[in-house]
Amino acid sequence: MRNIVKFRWAILVAWLAAAVLLTVIQPDVNAILGLRGQDPLRSDSPSRVATSILNKINGVEGTSDIVVFHNPNKLSDADMASIQDGISSMKSHQTELGFDQLIDPFTLPDAKSSLVSEDGTTLMASFSLDKRGRHVDAIHKEFEDVLKDVKVDYYLSGEDFIQDDYLKASESGVEKSAALTVIFILAVLIIMFRSVVIPVVSLFAVGLSYLVSMGIAAQLIDKFGFPVTSVTQMLLILILFGIGTDYNILLFNRFKEELSHGLSVDEAIGVTFRTAGKTIFYSILTVFIAFAALTFSDFGIYQSANVVAIGSAILLLEIVTVTPFFMKMLGNKLYWPSKGATGHKESKFWAGLTQIAVKKPVLTTLIILIVMVPLALSNHQKLSFDQLKELGNDHESTKGFSLVADHFSRGQALPTMVVIQNEQPLNTNDGLAAIDKVTEKLKSVPGVAKVSSVTQPQSKPIDDFYISNQTKLVTDGITASQKGVNQIRDGLTLMQSKLTVPDTSSVGQLVDGTSQVQDGYSKLTLALDQVAGGIAKGAGGAGELSAGIEKLKDGLDQVSANSVKISDGLTQLSQGYQSVTSGYSQIEGQLTGIQQGLVGMNGLIGGLGSKYSQLTTDADYIQLKQTGEGLASGLAQLNGGLQELGKNAAKLNSAFADTTQGLTQVNGAQTQLAAGLAALHSGAEELAKGLQQGSAGSREIAANMAKLNAALGSVKDGQQKLSEGLSGLGGGLGQLKDGLGQSGNGLGDVSDGLGKTSQFLTQLNGSKTFFIPKEALASADFGKSLDSFMSKDRTMTKMIVILKDDPYSAAAMDTIEGINAELAASVKGTVLEHAKVGAAGPSSTTYDTNKAQVKSFNSTAIIVIIGVFIVLLFVIRSFWPAVYVIFSLVISYYVAMTVTNVVTDKIIGAEGLSSFVPFFSFIIIVAVGVDYSIFLLMRYKELGELSPATAIVQAAKHIGGVVISAMVILGGTFATLVPSGLVLLMELAVAVIVGLVVLCFVLLPMLLPALLALPEVLRAKRGVPAARQMSTESRTV
Repeated sequence: MRNIVKFRWAILVAWLAAAVLLTVIQPDVNAILGLRGQDPLRSDSPSRVATSILNKINGVEGTSDIVVFHNPNKLSDADMASIQDGISSMKSHQTELGFDQLIDPFTLPDAKSSLVSEDGTTLMASFSLDKRGRHVDAIHKEFEDVLKDVKVDYYLSGEDFIQDDYLKASESGVEKSAALTVIFILAVLIIMFRSVVIPVVSLFAVGLSYLVSMGIAAQLIDKFGFPVTSVTQMLLILILFGIGTDYNILLFNRFKEELSHGLSVDEAIGVTFRTAGKTIFYSILTVFIAFAALTFSDFGIYQSANVVAIGSAILLLEIVTVTPFFMKMLGNKLYWPSKGATGHKESKFWAGLTQIAVKKPVLTTLIILIVMVPLALSNHQKLSFDQLKELGNDHESTKGFSLVADHFSRGQALPTMVVIQNEQPLNTNDGLAAIDKVTEKLKSVPGVAKVSSVTQPQSKPIDDFYISNQTKLVTDGITASQKGVNQIRDGLTLMQSKLTVPDTSSVGQLVDGTSQVQDGYSKLTLALDQVAGGIAKGAGGAGELSAGIEKLKDGLDQVSANSVKISDGLTQLSQGYQSVTSGYSQIEGQLTGIQQGLVGMNGLIGGLGSKYSQLTTDADYIQLKQTGEGLASGLAQLNGGLQELGKNAAKLNSAFADTTQGLTQVNGAQTQLAAGLAALHSGAEELAKGLQQGSAGSREIAANMAKLNAALGSVKDGQQKLSEGLSGLGGGLGQLKDGLGQSGNGLGDVSDGLGKTSQFLTQLNGSKTFFIPKEALASADFGKSLDSFMSKDRTMTKMIVILKDDPYSAAAMDTIEGINAELAASVKGTVLEHAKVGAAGPSSTTYDTNKAQVKSFNSTAIIVIIGVFIVLLFVIRSFWPAVYVIFSLVISYYVAMTVTNVVTDKIIGAEGLSSFVPFFSFIIIVAVGVDYSIFLLMRYKELGELSPATAIVQAAKHIGGVVISAMVILGGTFATLVPSGLVLLMELAVAVIVGLVVLCFVLLPMLLPALLALPEVLRAKRGVPAARQMSTESRTV
């Protein structure tokens, strides 16, 4: 210390030079943060990997942003024309603006429903922005220049612009807090020391350490990629000015106390730094350990806070070099205009609380635990990652997002992008079917509004690309064919049942009857010859002639009646065989149709085997194919038989025609014969009058009888041919009946086969399997979808997932968790099973950030606690007091979180704690709280000659004022965050202030003393002498 005092001017000059130099060359941390962003995730985190794949698909680096055009009175035609001109201007300056993947309703009319609100008041266009090292402010200005002629209000929003507004709000809050901090500290120090010198000296010294610390940190951030976030500078300012002022209060109070004891300035400086300086060293060591432990965190935002470790080390260096300079130079003038160096006043308030605690340690401990533990355990943190709600609608980016949320789906502005990277190209039926399956599965995730993919570019399935729709036409045709086959089968069955083999015995009888008629005609001719002879002789007697004629007439009537019956029978038989012939012709025509249907059906069956190679080994499919081929062959044979049968029937019908013609001639001759007999009978009666006439009539009859006899010979021959034909026909009809039965059975098999085919295809109908025909796959329209959703080599694809909730909300986090789970499950068993899959976008990044920070919180908190505990053991050299301190710190943190949750919900009105609040509250409460504990316990160690109860009361009396002052300073410093208006800073302020209040007014002055006094009370009850829990040393505070 002597050398420091001796070379104080050189040291001060060195500090000033370092501060000026580091400030002059200091990089703009806010600009670095704006360019780098606040992405705390590792490169192997799922969302980062997915973002990398997405950039490869798009062919550009960038993030998703939007421009929103709005007219509350509805966009007019003039507005739309102006917007279209503006978007055209954007396209013409695309390279300068650095965007790609522009989607607008003018270029893509099919997307109009998704980009223009239903009420016609809002239009948005999305694009991917590559900042290319530019600051967002510069990018914003470039867009404004391009869109300056647009006559409609517009807002730039999206990831980049929202993040930039958030960083600006944080920066503004920190600047405002820094100014208020300086004012507050000045006011408190002036009131506390009744001096205007100490506040200035203290702020100058702490400010010097801040400038040097920030200068070093900025170089690390710029040159070595040191983590930086929106809270980095804020934490450094608050902690340094808070604890730095606390330490200065402790030093200046102790220096004032030593001066009041009559020591010289040099002696007072030496004593102050040997006592209070040692306490400050241990306190800073705990702060350094606490924040340095964050280096082991794998979460970037937590790591960024270890800048405080750098600051605390620089602060310690400043305290032992710069502060002694002002003590030496000013001495008692430090406290001007206050007169008299009487030291700091004792704290009766802390002494009173501690006195109560040590008198009733058991009761005090129980009461505090009964109150504090349930309060701490009731902390059920609900975290919020919603930067939009933290910002409010006072910024352009949030206004634009609110318009999209109000007029479109809330996730429309910042969609989630699901990506898939496969080793093989995905523009195949198997690949596209797997993608479509994933698309449908993602739609079923709660919280998903719609999903667009290469197979569903408009978020709706294309019906023509599904087997269910493709096979519906086939199944309809098969059903109709089956119905027709069943009708033919039923007709054949009915024909078979009614078709009987005709009885040809009557035809034989007909031939015999015709022979008898012919014999009768022969006898009649002989009789006529005899009559003619008698007439020729001119004698024989009229009576004999009349009797002969009478017999002849009776015979002729009998023959005529039989001939009529024969003619009628032949006519009916001819008509029957003509009907049969017509039936054959119809059957032959129907069989031809069936053959053609079977050819088509066999073609379909073969086509199915070509499309679905797995069917070639399916037993039912093989049986169906063989049945169809067998039926086609059988029907061909049946058709040939029917054709031959038709030819025989034609011949038979021709014989019927000849017979009928012969019978017609016979009937004509019989008519003529009847007329002759009438004339003969008349002549017989008038025989006497005309023998000459009778002789002529007899000759005419005889001649006609010869013709009749010849005609009967033809009839007989025709009847014999008819008998032979009918015998053949009977055999043919038997074969036809059997063939019809076989045909009916075959058609039944065909119907069953068609039924099985229809059932199989119906199963395909319900499978909703994606299958795109080759022509459609190669079409220009589908090519546009491939280009929009796939990489150029077709090995990567993306899906646009629109969420129902705000992208940063807790509900969106649950949706992302469901998307990740469904994505992993839906690719199993497909060609995508070994592909890389993931979700990119702000919702996915926030989800991964939450998981990473929760995991890192738990591990880092343990490291911090262990580090602080080790320092406590080293400082106070006693196990249980160190445990009591750690317990008190943990309790104060959880109570602070419980109260902060209530304040956030009931007063601030936020839906949950900002995600960073719990951890930074923890680290600050622990780091600062252990400082105050060391203040108390170091003073307690000094009073080693006293009993534990008395010593802790005296320590509380002496150090209570310092601790309360330090708590007020630090609490007030954090209270300056409240006017920032940023929810994160307000919640952090509440948490730290509550934690410090609980620690400084309950746990340190009451619980810790009660626990320290408890062993003494228990020993006293057992009659055992009291023993100190801690070793004693010389005065330290």
